[in-house]
Amino acid sequence: MGPLEVVAIEFPGRQFRSEIMGALGAAVEHGAIRIVDVTFLSKDASGAVTSYELAELDEHESAAFDLVDRTMGLLSVEDLERVAAELTDDSSAALLVVEHAWAEDFERAVRRANGRLVVDARISDEVARAALDHAASERS
Repeated sequence: MGPLEVVAIEFPGRQFRSEIMGALGAAVEHGAIRIVDVTFLSKDASGAVTSYELAELDEHESAAFDLVDRTMGLLSVEDLERVAAELTDDSSAALLVVEHAWAEDFERAVRRANGRLVVDARISDEVARAALDHAASERS
């Protein structure tokens, strides 16, 4: 199995946009990722939070998540509480546990070559964008 990552995507109200499924579908189809768990959160205007598993959604809602071939129950109550604390009132979120499937073959190749992973860190979007903006301004 490749490395796992939790991704939470927040939307105002319950306005999940279908184009996100297209982008996820392309990544799954190309074998770059596998979605191994998904949970949904809803936070009302007063701040009360409700969570939904994929199996709890109606057929129409869950059809968008045909990309999930299995759920592994990896998200804990504490994980959901941490994400819920970050949500704005009157919003919803999809929490995905994504396996970086592309990395599985890479990791095997590293081991076969007697290599070892020394650093495995993700650069936040904010830091990456700031660095790219700075580099672009330096070229101008």
